[in-house]
Amino acid sequence: MRLKVIQAGVARHADCVNAVGWSSSDEVLSFGDDQRSLKWNMINLEAAKAADLPQGFYATCMHFFPRGLSKQNDVFAVATTDGKLHLFSRTGKIDRSVEAHKGAALCVRWSADGTGILTSGQDGTIKMWSRQGLLRSVLATLPSPAYSCAWNGHANKILYTCGESAYIKSLKMQVAPLSWRAHDGIILCADWSSVSDLIVTGGEDCRFKVWDSFGRVLFTSSLHEYPVTSLSFSPDGTLFAVGSFNLLRLCDKAGWAHSLDILSTGSLMALSWSPDGTQVAAGTAEGHMVHAHIIERRVSYRNLDVVQTKWNAVEVRDVSSEVAHELLETKERVTRMCINFGHLVLVTTKQCYIYNDQNWNTPVLVDLKEGAVSVIVQTEKVFLLADGAGLYVFGYEGRLVCELKLPNSALGSGHHERTVALSADTVAIVDKIDPSQIHVLDPQTSKNQGDGKISHTGEIEEICLSQSGNLNSRLLAFIDSAGSVHVAMIKTFGKVARVAKLGSLVQRICFHDQWPMLAGLQEGQLVVWPAPSIVFDHRDLLEKTTITKKVGQLGRFPELLNFTQNSILLRRSDGSLLPSAFSPFPAALLTHLEESKWDNAIRLCRHMNDDALWAMLAGLAMQARNIYAAEIAYGSLDEIEKVEFLRDIRNEKDKDVKAAMMTMLSGKTAEADVILEKAGHAFRALMLNVTAFKWDRAIEIAIKHPDLLEVVIGYRQRYLQEMGRQETIDKFLKYQSQVEIDWTHIRQVIANHRAKED
Repeated sequence: MRLKVIQAGVARHADCVNAVGWSSSDEVLSFGDDQRSLKWNMINLEAAKAADLPQGFYATCMHFFPRGLSKQNDVFAVATTDGKLHLFSRTGKIDRSVEAHKGAALCVRWSADGTGILTSGQDGTIKMWSRQGLLRSVLATLPSPAYSCAWNGHANKILYTCGESAYIKSLKMQVAPLSWRAHDGIILCADWSSVSDLIVTGGEDCRFKVWDSFGRVLFTSSLHEYPVTSLSFSPDGTLFAVGSFNLLRLCDKAGWAHSLDILSTGSLMALSWSPDGTQVAAGTAEGHMVHAHIIERRVSYRNLDVVQTKWNAVEVRDVSSEVAHELLETKERVTRMCINFGHLVLVTTKQCYIYNDQNWNTPVLVDLKEGAVSVIVQTEKVFLLADGAGLYVFGYEGRLVCELKLPNSALGSGHHERTVALSADTVAIVDKIDPSQIHVLDPQTSKNQGDGKISHTGEIEEICLSQSGNLNSRLLAFIDSAGSVHVAMIKTFGKVARVAKLGSLVQRICFHDQWPMLAGLQEGQLVVWPAPSIVFDHRDLLEKTTITKKVGQLGRFPELLNFTQNSILLRRSDGSLLPSAFSPFPAALLTHLEESKWDNAIRLCRHMNDDALWAMLAGLAMQARNIYAAEIAYGSLDEIEKVEFLRDIRNEKDKDVKAAMMTMLSGKTAEADVILEKAGHAFRALMLNVTAFKWDRAIEIAIKHPDLLEVVIGYRQRYLQEMGRQETIDKFLKYQSQVEIDWTHIRQVIANHRAKED
């Protein structure tokens, strides 16, 4: 991936260009120190006068109203050297001007939701304004000029800089701002991605640095020859551009550089990304307008490699064949592409091209609504597109299946691949207002799927859905802000939604494209849970099934790109790709079990004699109620007590008792107790709680069946005598005076109940 840079031969501004912004995907507005405002056609770099400016209008910064919150992206705010904040209307005229700062107003930023404006000035103050330009509050007063400020994605925190320090202030809690020394020189520019939640800063020390939202440094660049004068994150948060003297650099969010272009235009004073995230406009100190667009973007799937060679063309190669080669051209500029499940989806500024890997000559065309597509998620049968207005599910034949709608949730704003997941029958979306909630929808009807919503205690950062099986076995995995990975069942048959924790300190997760195997990156190693559903019923087997593999130094920003066939593709923090081979035997075992070939599955486990495979077989056999296979698997794991218990289950004739015993083997004593009591086996339920020392529940059952009171009180007294304790439970104190303990009679009662239930 790199930038292809184009610039006009003659500078149209007579002086420095300090403010640029995109009004549409092909039109840029610029303000220069020559007191001129120009509107640029970025296709041919032709410029025309945009607006009449008042005398003494010297712009320092501009920012457009957030794309996707209005049909036309032509409402913008401009800060000027006389300390004013100007709000321009859709007609290009100044709608309102307010005295914002003493001295120059240096930076202006709209919040992501468009409800507020943030400004910083030469007087060192940070101020927040309403959408109409009314002062809401003075957020900070600093001793020297504040050159930059920014909002986070939820508009509840702000970033601002002063001198060599950076500050993060919460707008929701009355706490002191987080501050740290970020550079060895004055910080000239900063940006905060609303999607990736990363911060990038640049300064006079000739470096740029990447930070997390807690002020911890994640990347420090090498020393440049000149100060970093401008930088900006792309709308999807995956890239950022850095400008310096005669230099334009394209960087991954992790900090490493995709490309470096040497210019002859002087310092780049302002950078702005197009709404689709494929173009960069830069204003320079010599009055030039620089236009750059991304080329050589690459995606791959199995043996297919797709590279964008031109702004409107991609090249498809089959790496398994020397002659298989296709050149696909579009009418408009390609803004995003994705290939999975045998289909290539190309999105341009106006249309979506859908290619089948069996026929590259006749794509299906779909006209798109106005708005830049930011997310493409594919499954075997349908795919999802997200733009600034909403989320849409399409079939590969080009039919719009459904437009997803959620109440009280900003569906179309700020979503990315980590917060949207799709399978054949389920769409999962992290709520943008409350990130601890996951909405689960039917992609065919947009109605609630399964339990409708999954709630968690912490903020959710990444989600993914299993692709195999049906809705009853569909799994959702997610990572929270603490780095813990959890798995949840989409449909729980009326029960409370079941969510279980798989591991901690996990950075990225990905399901296999064919089987419900989950891969994750955990503390410098690759972790695979080949049967994560086991955690719900047999957590003790989970650790035995988990497969780990050391993969070396991955850095702070490793990516788990895909998990397909017997290979997992990783990307290190330095950008290098690392394919990692994975054992084919878990997938082979799952294939046998899906086809109900239990004998073949047992034969495979015996041949490999691997504890992980035996544990998989034991857990999945218990889920399928195949006691015979479970006995063999537990025997191979040397868990003799479970083998004997399974033998008792197999010999049990009462189906309710058998179901309760299976539930007990899963460690769910409370559920087994309920099953037994409802089936009329009160004595078994009582003895189950007595052996588990659950005395409160045992006395409750005995009260319902008075002939069992003597039994439970007798066992309770024996327990207290052996432990040397006094009775403290009120119900036992109440009923023990009403019962005379006679162990001969107790044994007779037990014998009678056993004979009756047998």
